[in-house]
Amino acid sequence: MFLRTRLLLISVLFLWGCDSGEPESGASLSSAPPAAPLGEPAPGLAESTLAAWQQGGDWLSEAQRRCATLHEQIQTFLATPEPAQLESARARWHECHNGWHRLDPLLALADSNPGLFGDLGRVRFAIDAHPLQPGYLDSIDGYPYSGIVNDITLAITARTLRDQHGLTDDSDVVLGLHALEFLLWGEQGKRPVEDYTHQIEPRDEQLSDELTEGQLPNNRRRELLRLISQLLQDDLAATRERWLASEDRWYRTYRNLHPASRVALLREALRALLQDTLPTALEAEADSEQVHSRFAGQPLQPVASALKGVGELANIGEPPLKTSLAPGEKTQRWNQGWGPVEQWLDNREHLTPSALAEALLQLGETLNPEMVTPPTLTEASQEQKRPRQ
Repeated sequence: MFLRTRLLLISVLFLWGCDSGEPESGASLSSAPPAAPLGEPAPGLAESTLAAWQQGGDWLSEAQRRCATLHEQIQTFLATPEPAQLESARARWHECHNGWHRLDPLLALADSNPGLFGDLGRVRFAIDAHPLQPGYLDSIDGYPYSGIVNDITLAITARTLRDQHGLTDDSDVVLGLHALEFLLWGEQGKRPVEDYTHQIEPRDEQLSDELTEGQLPNNRRRELLRLISQLLQDDLAATRERWLASEDRWYRTYRNLHPASRVALLREALRALLQDTLPTALEAEADSEQVHSRFAGQPLQPVASALKGVGELANIGEPPLKTSLAPGEKTQRWNQGWGPVEQWLDNREHLTPSALAEALLQLGETLNPEMVTPPTLTEASQEQKRPRQ
């Protein structure tokens, strides 16, 4: 089992993102001696840490664009359900999915500091929840009448889908990329186009002659595919709007931090990604039910997208942000550790998944666990009153 580490920032940082002067639930008043003020940031640090957040907005814009193209292709496929149109929709799904995972270095804030960025975890669950129980959505081998597609007591509406998503378990997935994945590929990765032809009357195996046209499985499946895709567009648009809105809690929390504390946040997010999330994803490749995109294939693509995001984030600014994330001689160790990862991005055969996982663990070690001593709650409260760079 791969080593998993997840270091959380000291709870006093929770205050920085709050509207009031009270710490969030779970944060405690520290009895530690007061820390020294953080002082003036290093040259370029304020700009590069803010640019890192802006990069997240750019990644979201690109993911939104790719997923809008997917939605257009899904509508084209439903209008003309032919094999070529289905294959095109599947290709657009991969592009949309990979675009979303470029954001993983910043989505990891939800894992490394849920006190400040727990909302990001809920957004991620709406957009990229996995693994899923396929029988919760549609028929599967041995259960031809399972899932929302066949449950005519459930109207296929936005409210229904949002209510059903994660209803009793995290694997009750109705929304997002992986619900679309199962609907496009099916349980064995070979869903026939005939599942999406408009149905006028029940088939022989659908014994009831009391079903209305709208209740027939094909027609419900068509509407489910269309609506999940539309809700994905809505969720991506809302996420990007929140990410860039100066009055929103995410941006306000991040912006109001001292640049050195932003570096601490980013460092711990990258450590969580490199030493936990991505090695776990690589380990799951051997588990047919846990592997990412188990129906669509290409399970290493999300890992590659996330690592491309890591590379972009590390090189933002002048000097590059990596010189603050891994200061001093550790910058050179980061560069050396990044070399094999970059080669893997160019040539997937360069490293096996297990070797890549080990390389990521070692790369994560170059991120210095020591950080500038964070302020106490009192100092943090005072810091909020000062203009922030």
